[in-house]
Amino acid sequence: MAVNRLAVLGHPVSHSRSPAMQTAALEALGLAGEWAYEAIDVELDAFEERTRALPGEGFAGVNVTIPHKEAALALADDASRAAQEIGAANTLSFAGGRIHGAKSSVALKPEGACGPIASCSSTPRP
Repeated sequence: MAVNRLAVLGHPVSHSRSPAMQTAALEALGLAGEWAYEAIDVELDAFEERTRALPGEGFAGVNVTIPHKEAALALADDASRAAQEIGAANTLSFAGGRIHGAKSSVALKPEGACGPIASCSSTPRP
């Protein structure tokens, strides 16, 4: 059985705790035999070429860290609303020959939201 691969891309990336954390999560979910997570150090000038090669190497997706978040969005065929509004992506997924970018570390207010919670109501909460 082929192992699905995931990674964090960055430069430098050797200090990243993502592989240990994600591997522990995969083990806890009983998925360690099916999925593997690793760190890939890639310099900015090699980011696009390296990232485009990943699906052919069995990667389903990657987390993206400094200094590649803006380049990740530019590389994506499509992107989440959050990534588009922020101008950066920290997650890329590969499916059907396309790259989808997302920004997983933010939450956007729904369209029409009133702003900070304290300003949404004139009635004080206990």
